Amino acid sequence: MKVLLGIVCAVLVSLASTAAQEEKGLSVQSRDNSLNELAIQFLESFRQSMVCGNPDLGIPVLAPFQLEHTEIEIKQKGLEFKGELNKVVVDGLNEFEIKNIDIKVLKLQLDFELYFGAIRTKGKYKAKGKLISLFPFNRFGSFRFDAKGLTVKGSAKVGISGDKLQIRDLIITPTIKSVRSDVRSVFLNPITNFVFNRVVEGIVPGMINNNQQEITQLIEQKLKPAINEMLGDVSLQDLIDMVSGGGGSGPVTC
Repeated sequence: MKVLLGIVCAVLVSLASTAAQEEKGLSVQSRDNSLNELAIQFLESFRQSMVCGNPDLGIPVLAPFQLEHTEIEIKQKGLEFKGELNKVVVDGLNEFEIKNIDIKVLKLQLDFELYFGAIRTKGKYKAKGKLISLFPFNRFGSFRFDAKGLTVKGSAKVGISGDKLQIRDLIITPTIKSVRSDVRSVFLNPITNFVFNRVVEGIVPGMINNNQQEITQLIEQKLKPAINEMLGDVSLQDLIDMVSGGGGSGPVTC
């Protein structure tokens, strides 16, 4: 969730200038196009700085992103998996393409679409469960897991309170084309272990693509309060400086 937090914060920061800057002498369309370009430039700069993180926004290093520990549970037809992932390294988060940025100034709204060709994950696991209700397991080992063709579409509306920016509405919808699973030593029999990974590859995309409403609600419930808390410590002028490069607090390449 910290990964999405970082990316959404970058998108919101790019919207901050619309609350306090107005392009004089430009038509509405020209102004919006100008702000769209500003947002794209900021996101491109943010992508480069993901190897550093952004201390001003409390965003950790995201390329690669490292997670010491997390719990995981999958309960689907054909697979039950409950356990923990440790020493997780996620690579490829800074390789996204900006498919769409559309700022609606009057609504203080930003629509966006990002595409990740491949996100590569590796680490250690410890888990127990059942494969197709017939083969129980209680094992540990290493894993590699690649998510391919991940599209993240979203829309954010903000409001201004004094010199603070706050999110009013946040909608994020992820979809995925396929995954590649290489979880090792779940079964001693290599054929059964092969079947296990193919089952995972068949189940995971459907878990994401077929449960859009639940995932969108979960992301909003988790991200919206976290981002508003983060934004509460930063003034609107600070956010504008991050977009424009003023004050030296914007994304930097290290």
